[in-house]
Amino acid sequence: MKNLLNVKFIVSILLTVLVLMTTNSCKKDEEDDLPELPPMEALLMDFSDFENVPGDKKAVESYENFGYAVLNVAFWNLFAQVVVAVPCVAYAEAFHHEAVYLGDNSWKWSYSVTANQVTYSAELISKRISNEEFNLKMLVSQSGGFQDFKWFEGTVRYDHTAANWTLFQVPQNPVPVINITWVMDYETDLYTIKYTDVLADSEDYGSYIEHGVTDDTPFNAYYVISTTAGTIHIEWDKTTKAGHIKAPEFFENTNWQCWDLNFLDTVCE
Repeated sequence: MKNLLNVKFIVSILLTVLVLMTTNSCKKDEEDDLPELPPMEALLMDFSDFENVPGDKKAVESYENFGYAVLNVAFWNLFAQVVVAVPCVAYAEAFHHEAVYLGDNSWKWSYSVTANQVTYSAELISKRISNEEFNLKMLVSQSGGFQDFKWFEGTVRYDHTAANWTLFQVPQNPVPVINITWVMDYETDLYTIKYTDVLADSEDYGSYIEHGVTDDTPFNAYYVISTTAGTIHIEWDKTTKAGHIKAPEFFENTNWQCWDLNFLDTVCE
């Protein structure tokens, strides 16, 4: 009988230890599974090098090549400001808040954010897909107004080397309006990001702008802009800002049209 009691006692201790180990393991897994949010650059394209046309307006013909590049980039910059910028403001706020574990490999950041003088209640929710990827979606609500409007949703790699997003139009018409793909190489600090118009009834459906930074010379940055009117290629140097543009429909040839570091038209080498 004494031996039997000793066995039961030992088994009881072992079970207790096993439960404690399992509990600690689960807590550790939860902490380890918290995904790191991808950077803002995974959503927001950089238009900073083409925001202004320099020079005297009287001499605008001297800046025609760069000016036409600015004009085409500006259209997409405006599109991004209308469709992408405000969701990005709401997303950026998540970095200032702690996530809560929901169970089943899912986390939620909850907070309020004000953008364009409108205050939203936001929920950013992640869900593990696999060892390589997780889903991330943002739901926003307004007091006395719409509830749980899915502003955007995307698939992100845990190592932040790629993301694919869909942004939705408005609560009254929650249809896909833009697709964003982003690829990042951290070893070389090179990347590409692409905006595609996916609004079904849009005249520009399928149009896109792709931006990237490369290790090419002499120009290490580019845009490719594709619309129903044709395709425009823009390349420039991120340091000097000199570059060139190829726009057959506008220049009526397939040659590169260049500008120098002062943005003045110049003969291409």
